[in-house]
Amino acid sequence: MLRNLPLPEGSTFTWVDLVDPNAAEMAEVADRYGLHPAAVRDLLNQPHLPKYERLPGQQLLILRAYDEVAKRGDTIQAMTRRLVVLMMEGAIITVHRREQPFFAEAAQRAAVGQALRPEQLVLSLCAKAVASFDEPLRESEEKLDQIEAALFHRKLPHQGIRQVYGLKRRCAVIKRTLGRITTALGPLKEQARDDQGLLADVVEEADRLHTWADELLESATHLMNLEINLASQRTNEVMRVLTIFSAFFLPLTFIAGVYGMNFKRMPELEHRLGYPLVIGAMLLTALAIWAWFRRKGWLR
Repeated sequence: MLRNLPLPEGSTFTWVDLVDPNAAEMAEVADRYGLHPAAVRDLLNQPHLPKYERLPGQQLLILRAYDEVAKRGDTIQAMTRRLVVLMMEGAIITVHRREQPFFAEAAQRAAVGQALRPEQLVLSLCAKAVASFDEPLRESEEKLDQIEAALFHRKLPHQGIRQVYGLKRRCAVIKRTLGRITTALGPLKEQARDDQGLLADVVEEADRLHTWADELLESATHLMNLEINLASQRTNEVMRVLTIFSAFFLPLTFIAGVYGMNFKRMPELEHRLGYPLVIGAMLLTALAIWAWFRRKGWLR
């Protein structure tokens, strides 16, 4: 879909927006504005990561924003959607695959108010794209807090590990995306000389969210290690109980096995007190093992 988005009266440029353009629409825009072939390839190529590229008479900025429509996934392509901004004399061209709330909000705000400079519109789109990662980071933090609170009461720790691993991958994707966006915003300092404050705010917000994502990534890693250690501890507790039972019954089984061989010339078998003596030996052995384990503190 090809459309011209409204701008405040007095703006010195036009805003052309393409939503999931087909070949005919792309060719029409390329012929009308004389787009560089490299820019056309970038406009149509979907897997691009955030970057800035200077072309003859044109500047290409590729952003990625959190997809508020499809909130599932743990890869850049699944979690984010690409927004391409092409800047040239007298026009700004934006290309994206689907409508996103952050883009609609930016377009609505740009349509009212005072006349805009091209740099102001671009920085406004950058600010909205960066801010779109605030909600998923907040949700990830809340889920990590819930998992951590229930960690010591969880009966199936491997379920928690799966959730934490999914959150870890999402935070890693957000961190990597924000890092690339920050790098792409660097060359805009020369073009946005009159809007250094706005650019600084966008970069500062990107740095804040990048640091937040890094902290959540570290927390998820520690939480995964903690869950693995707790699962190992529970296994060790079970093995300790089984070992104690084995230590009690192993010597008793040995005594019972010796006197269960039924050889003819075993004096204890014919002795009148043979049975109570063997039972007494078993009880003394069990009592001695219990006293030793208690002295070592293994029965706590």
